[in-house]
Amino acid sequence: MTRIRNRAVLFAVLLAVAALAVGASSASANSSNWGDNGSGTCSTVNSDLGQSGAELGTYCMQSVTGWITINGGATQQQAISCANNDSSSGLSYSTDGQAYANDGPWYEAYGNVVGWQTGDGGDADLSPENYSGATQTGSNATGTYGYGGAGVTNWGGNGGWQAAIACVNSASGGYPYKLSGRAASAAPVRVRDRTIDSVDKKKGRAFLAREYALKKNVTRTDTRTCPAGLVRRGNLAYTVQEFPANNKFSWKNRSLVDVKMTAKGKNAGSVTMTLTRAKNPTVVQFQLRCGKR
Repeated sequence: MTRIRNRAVLFAVLLAVAALAVGASSASANSSNWGDNGSGTCSTVNSDLGQSGAELGTYCMQSVTGWITINGGATQQQAISCANNDSSSGLSYSTDGQAYANDGPWYEAYGNVVGWQTGDGGDADLSPENYSGATQTGSNATGTYGYGGAGVTNWGGNGGWQAAIACVNSASGGYPYKLSGRAASAAPVRVRDRTIDSVDKKKGRAFLAREYALKKNVTRTDTRTCPAGLVRRGNLAYTVQEFPANNKFSWKNRSLVDVKMTAKGKNAGSVTMTLTRAKNPTVVQFQLRCGKR
């Protein structure tokens, strides 16, 4: 009963703060640094590189998530990998319907330049939160994907949101130019498992995130363990992410997943997931935070 009361108190506090924020022209919004399909992140990078107005993909390509369901009063964190813009095998909307210079691959995360937007099929009203996971630059030289993430609080009703981070190529100038291309907006998305772990040994902390591609009525179970010398901190968390072919969010048609999370000792946590309803490919991201003893 304690957990239920705590949640009720948290929700009441969030709604009260939301009311104050609205009354004072709140910081909540429907998008941040988004542009066209997350390209606002790359516009920021191009400006920083002194290349404002450069065609998308020449220096930078955004890495975009699917739609993440969020309840009213909730705060969420989402880890994002530059591997999302590998549209041949990833689970991304990064190139959805946009013209771009196909000058990839774009392995390296440019700091943690992040953007997000809410969907029209719900009533979410978001404001940004600090991302609690460390970022990883990655390497174009070794073909290692970087990653970062976004955090938001929902001051409105139920809805969906998606996020993007900026990823850059090795050439920085994109020479020689390759032919521009356009991704098919209605192409089916092939989801797959992915691990996006952020470990900061110097500061003694870790943010472990793993994504699981689910099939309807098939139960999956996994256990994550903190790196040696670290223990579990805070609550276990998860997000549900889906990929409608038309790139439109619908709360009514959202995927439903039965998720059970269990703390294991002082340094691990397990998750059990069963997808009970889905019209779209669906992924659960399970998150475990770790810190010093």
